[in-house]
Amino acid sequence: MTFLETTAVPNTSANEIQENVTTHNILVLTIITHYIRDYSKRYPISTDEPADDVWFSKFHRTFSMLALHLIQCPDLTFGELINLISCGKYQLPPTFIQTFHLEVYHMINTNLTIIGEMFKNMDGTSLDNGLPKVHELKIVNSSSPVGIFLRRVMVFFNKMQFLQTEAVIKEVKAHCSPILNKIPGLKTKKVGSNDKEELSPEAVEMIKITKTINEIIEMININYQASFHQNSKYNKARSWSPRQVELFIAQQVKLLKINESVALDPPTLQQKLKDILRANPDHFDVHYLNYLNCLRVKEYCGAVNSVQHYFSRQTFRVINLDEKSRGYQYTSLNMAILNAFFNHNDEAISYLKESIAVAHQVNDHVCLQHALMWMYTLSKKNKSTMLRCSVTRSKELELHQITSFSLQSMAQYLVENSETPAIVFEILKKSEIYNYFNGLTDLRMTNNVQKAAIWNMYGYQRISTIHSLLVLEHDQCNKDVYNIESKCIAMCNIINDLIAHGDYYLAPILINEVSHIFPYTHSKFWIMAEQYLNFTLAMNKEEWPKAELAAKQMASVNVTESVLRLGEMYLKKEDFVTATNMVKELMEHNEENTVLTRLRAYVIVAKANESAALNLLMDAKLIAIEYHLMYMTAIINVEIAIVLMKYDFPHKALRLLQETKQHIYCGINVYDKAYTDLQIIKAKMMVNIVDELDHSREFLNKIYNKLNTIADKFRSIEAITELKEITYLQALIADELDMKQNRNKHAMEFRHLEEYKVQQ
Repeated sequence: MTFLETTAVPNTSANEIQENVTTHNILVLTIITHYIRDYSKRYPISTDEPADDVWFSKFHRTFSMLALHLIQCPDLTFGELINLISCGKYQLPPTFIQTFHLEVYHMINTNLTIIGEMFKNMDGTSLDNGLPKVHELKIVNSSSPVGIFLRRVMVFFNKMQFLQTEAVIKEVKAHCSPILNKIPGLKTKKVGSNDKEELSPEAVEMIKITKTINEIIEMININYQASFHQNSKYNKARSWSPRQVELFIAQQVKLLKINESVALDPPTLQQKLKDILRANPDHFDVHYLNYLNCLRVKEYCGAVNSVQHYFSRQTFRVINLDEKSRGYQYTSLNMAILNAFFNHNDEAISYLKESIAVAHQVNDHVCLQHALMWMYTLSKKNKSTMLRCSVTRSKELELHQITSFSLQSMAQYLVENSETPAIVFEILKKSEIYNYFNGLTDLRMTNNVQKAAIWNMYGYQRISTIHSLLVLEHDQCNKDVYNIESKCIAMCNIINDLIAHGDYYLAPILINEVSHIFPYTHSKFWIMAEQYLNFTLAMNKEEWPKAELAAKQMASVNVTESVLRLGEMYLKKEDFVTATNMVKELMEHNEENTVLTRLRAYVIVAKANESAALNLLMDAKLIAIEYHLMYMTAIINVEIAIVLMKYDFPHKALRLLQETKQHIYCGINVYDKAYTDLQIIKAKMMVNIVDELDHSREFLNKIYNKLNTIADKFRSIEAITELKEITYLQALIADELDMKQNRNKHAMEFRHLEEYKVQQ
C-alpha cells in the first residue's frame, strides 16, 4: 500500500480559485432552491390546519438536518445522494423526492440558462444580505451554515470562466443522466422551440448564444481537453474543501479508535486519502490518518512513510526552535512506537534514545515519561527501577494516565517475578482507585482485563470470566469512551471459556461477531481463539492433519503457542521423540519464556519420557508453587499420580488425586474434570487389587455409574480417545456384573469409535 508523495506547497495567490464548483455543489444547490421555492414559503401556514402544521414543522426540521449533512460531508455522487434522501432517515415526502428528480432532469436536458437563473434567483430573493427587512422576508440567513455555503458557491461560480462552467455542466450531465434514465415514470420534454413562449426573452437569447458557443467549443475541444487536464485546480480531485477534510479525518480517526467496523475499509480509505491529498496537498493531518490505516493491515513501509511526512510537515510550519525540537523528539518517539508495533525492538530502542536526548535538551518531562514507559516495555534489564521512577515522577507531574499505566505494569512485573497475589491485587486496587478519581475510563477497562488475565493464570477461571464480563458491561454503559483492545481481549477470553466448557456451537457464533467488530486492528486475539477452537476439536476427534494445520496457523500471531500445541499433538499421537524435540527449548528460564510456557513444556516432556517423568514433574511443581499457580499445580499433581500408579503406588496416587480434585473443579475445563475423575476411578480399582480385596457387586455398580457420568462429559466435548478407554472399562465391568446387554452395547460403541479412527 504505497501512499501518494506530495511535497509541493500549493500556490495561495489571491487570484487563484482555491475551490471549484463541483457536481455535488450543483446538486446540493438544486435541492436547497427546490425546497425554498416550493416548500419553505408555505411555512408558517395558517393555524386552522393543525395536522399540516405539525407535518410541515417536522419536514422543515428534517430537511435542515439533511442540508447541514450535505454541506459538511465530502462530495457525494448523484446515486449516493438519491440513496441518502430516499433511505427514510430524513423522512422526506415522496412528492418532494419526485419533484427533485424532475428538476434535475430538466436541468441536465437544457443548457446553462437554468443554472444561471438558479444562482440569480438565489442571490436576489433568498439570501439575507444583512440589510433591514422592510419589503420582503429573506428565507436564508447569510450567516447560517446554509447561507455561507450558498454565498461561497456563488462566489466561485461567478469567478469561473465560460469553459470551466461548461465543463461543470458536462460533468453534471455525465453523472446524473444514467441514473435518471433508470427512474420509471420520469418523462418530460426537453427545452426546444415549443418552450420558447414560456421562457423570458433573455433566456431565449441566451439559448441562441449558447448554440453558437457550443459549435466553437466543439472546434477547440482537443485543446480544451488538454488544458483542462493539465490544470489540476479544476480537476475533479479538488472536490474536497479544507473543512470537509478536517471533518472527515476527525470522524475516521475517532471510528478507528472506538468502532473500527463502522470506519471505511483500508482500500477505500486509502483511495479517499489520495483524493484528499490531490485536493489539499499541504494538509498534513491526512498523513496521520494514513499512518493509522497502514497499522490496521500491518504495512510497515507505508506507516513509516506516513509518520515521517506527518511530523516533517508539522515541524516545517514551526519557526520557534524549541517547537522544532519538540517536533523532532515526538517524531523519534512515534517512530519507536511504530517499530515496537512490528517487533523491531532494537530499532525502537535507538529511536527512544534519540527522543530522550532531544527531550533532555529542551527539558520536556512529559516526553521523558512517555519514553521511560516504552523503554521499560522494550528493555530486559532494570525494569523495577524504571517502574518505580515512572510511578513517582509521573505522579509529581500529574500525568495521570502514565501513573496508572505504570501501576498496572508494576503489577504485571510482580506476577512475573513470583510476588504474592495479595501484593499484586493491592497495586491493581490502587490503580483502579486512581482511574476512578481521574476519569481514566479506558484504563479502568484495561485494569479489569489485567485482573482477568492474572486470575486465569492463578487458576481461578470463573473469577477471570467475571472480570471479562465487567469489561463488556462497562463498554455498554459508556458508549462515548471505548478501549477496543480491552473489549476484544475480554470477548476472546469468553470464547476460550466457552471452548473449555465444551460449548463448541456457541463459540463460533461469538468468534464471527468479534471478527466483524475487529476486522483488522487487534485481529490476532480472535484469530488465536479461532485456531484454538479448531485445534481442540481436531485433537478430541484425533484428526491429526487438521490439528497440525490449526497449530501451525497459530504461528502467524504467537509462535510459542504454536510450538506448544504441536508438542501436545505429537504427544497424543505417541510420537514422543518429536514432541520432546519440539518443546525442550521452551523449558529454559529466560525473558522470552513465561512461567506458564515453561510449565506446559515440562509436562509435555515428562509425559513423553517415562523414565525421567517424576523428576521433571517435581521440578515443575516446585516452580508452580513458587509462582502461586494453583491450577497448574493441580494439573501437575494429576500427572504425578499417574506416574505413581505406574510404579504401583496407588494409595499415594489416590490420596494425591483426592486432594487435587477440589482445585480442578474450581476451574471450568470439562476435559480436565473428566480426566481427573477417570484417574481417581483407576486409582480406586488399583487400590482394591493391591489390597487383595474382591470387587464386590456394590463396588462395581458404583464404579460403573461413575464411568457413565464421566463418559457423558467426554462425549459432550467429543473426546474420542478417552471415550474408547471408558467404553472398554464399562464393557469389562458389565461382563463382570453379568450385564450382557450393556456389555454388547459398549462393545459395539467401542467398535464404532475404532472405525471412526480408521476413517480419519
